[in-house]
Amino acid sequence: MPSAALVGLVTVLTVRVGLAQRVPPSITSGSALAAESPSAAAPNTGSQGQSAGPRRSSLRLWIVGGVQVAGAAFVYDEAQRTWGYSRGRFHVKNDWTGDTLSQADEMSHLFFGYTLTRVYAGMWRWGGLEAKSARSVGAVESALTMTLVEVMDAFNPVQGLGISDLVFDYAGVGAGLLSLSHPGDWGIRTSAKGVGLAQPFSQTKRQYDDWVFWATYRPPLRWGGGGGVKQPLSLGLGHSTRRAPDGLSAVREIHFGIGTTLPDVVRMFSPTLAERVRILDFYYLNLNLTATLH
Repeated sequence: MPSAALVGLVTVLTVRVGLAQRVPPSITSGSALAAESPSAAAPNTGSQGQSAGPRRSSLRLWIVGGVQVAGAAFVYDEAQRTWGYSRGRFHVKNDWTGDTLSQADEMSHLFFGYTLTRVYAGMWRWGGLEAKSARSVGAVESALTMTLVEVMDAFNPVQGLGISDLVFDYAGVGAGLLSLSHPGDWGIRTSAKGVGLAQPFSQTKRQYDDWVFWATYRPPLRWGGGGGVKQPLSLGLGHSTRRAPDGLSAVREIHFGIGTTLPDVVRMFSPTLAERVRILDFYYLNLNLTATLH
């Protein structure tokens, strides 16, 4: 379902940036959550602690709500304009095998359910909610967002409700919630193959094929001993598709990668600056070997 990509990308790249531009770096959502993290190396978009963090602010909460409403209106308009209007009869599609994407679409739903949960939770944490409450609200909001997108598709004559899409949406939400409540060294990320076809508003299968969705793990090793800087490299297992010679059929690709994210690299030199570019931790910069599954 292409509209899922629009929801996730627009929310991540506009809502989070919009908030960061409204407040000093020292009180952005990433920095506030880092203060309560059990270790500096753990992801800082959520944690189990409650003692440190921003105080609740009505102004901030209004900003969060207002930006989300504006973002939702923009996303709705763009989704309808780009992929068709939801003016048909309710119908269900076979998205698991019927879209010639070999589950690449489902992987994108997993990624965006995960990413939106973390982004929404970070926004509400910045607004002053306690960490547990922010996580819960973020998860519910992410699930609701992805569900509403599927409802839009259900009434779109050229789309349709995808049951498998919903399953992976909610799996991503659960994974995002787990990453916030039990921070670790794993993550769900994406990257482009770099052949110039990847588009945020992908409308063709070849454009869609240029995205790779990753499960990554960052070994907890440090340079310079136990008190040194945590190394920035992560191991990744990725999934994507490409077109067969007939130009229609999908060929599944599995990627074995080693790479990093921009925030992980920057953190070695400046933890403060790393928090300012935390928005970019969803993108996996990598080198990889690719295996084709026929």
